Amino acid sequence: MIAQTVFYLVSSLAIIVVGILLAIATYHLVNIVRELEAISRNLHNMSDEAQERLKDIIEKLSVLPILSFLIKKTKSPKSRKNKQETKK
Repeated sequence: MIAQTVFYLVSSLAIIVVGILLAIATYHLVNIVRELEAISRNLHNMSDEAQERLKDIIEKLSVLPILSFLIKKTKSPKSRKNKQETKK
């Protein structure tokens, strides 16, 4: 009878410890996901800034007479669409 009670107590304690460990692991996983989301947001912002800087550099280079024939400004699809709409 005592052995059975000790077995149940140890089993219950083991289940509680496993539950606590899973809760701690879940907490850390949530923190990791939040950090990854922040990193992703920063990379997205950095890529937007890099695109803007590249556009500025290309615009500056396209002004130079020597390089202007190599770098032609292309119109964005939005500006083409707006131009077509204004013609109608």
